Amino acid sequence: MRDALGALSQGLPVLPRQDDATIFDGLSQRFDPGHAVVLRGLLDMETSPSARPVPELSQALEIRFEALTNELRDKFTALERDFPERFGVSILGKRLEETGWFKPVVMGWETTGRGSRKDLRTIYLLVYRDLMAECERVLVQCQSRCDHLDDLASRQWLAQALDNGERIPACLEEGLRPTESERLKVWRNFATKAGEDAFCQVLAGKWEKILAADLATLQMVAARPWADTRENGFSGFARRYVHFCRAIAEAMVWLSRSRWQLHLRGLPTEMNPEIQP
Repeated sequence: MRDALGALSQGLPVLPRQDDATIFDGLSQRFDPGHAVVLRGLLDMETSPSARPVPELSQALEIRFEALTNELRDKFTALERDFPERFGVSILGKRLEETGWFKPVVMGWETTGRGSRKDLRTIYLLVYRDLMAECERVLVQCQSRCDHLDDLASRQWLAQALDNGERIPACLEEGLRPTESERLKVWRNFATKAGEDAFCQVLAGKWEKILAADLATLQMVAARPWADTRENGFSGFARRYVHFCRAIAEAMVWLSRSRWQLHLRGLPTEMNPEIQP
């Protein structure tokens, strides 16, 4: 996700890495107070954490998470298929001309506006509003599916008879799960703001009065930081934005999937003497 945002932002500083102490402090702040009381009671009993493998549930969840991953990949790939036409001169170039951001001049064509944050935000919303909405729908569906699988796994896991040692990891999982869902929502909502910030910051000072011989050439150079030999910068930005949203979706799935891989595989025998080889 950090790499995808870096590509979108053209190397501007983003998402600073956090040390372990900061991460654990954040986890403790997000832990449910009611479960914290239960966990403290279990730890005061000096009970060793234990966990039995639950292979049937683990395998069933792996199938569901893999299907979700493939479905998300297909949805984001489908969004990219029409980028050459959608962000090409015949559609987007004409729209920017009709709204006054591209205009003909004596020497050819040029961009209009002062290149201010307000101007660039208006252009960004004009160009990418529909794409942002489409990506948002996919991310909402992704979070909903992850929350559903988390709830399904939790109910089936907790339906088993657990001794005090097994209640420790169960308490940890249940104490963090509600706020982890809120964390996914924060990631999801971050995409739109990050896209707008990247577009406006990278093009700051680079939009005002770009000159080109014709409309097609102006379309190619107006968002040059994201252009390459295959596509204009508007399409290049859109592709990077979709890749960023895909990375967020993959992080959502990873968070839920890895949680259950950890809990359902059981503790190693040397950590849990009650588990016989």
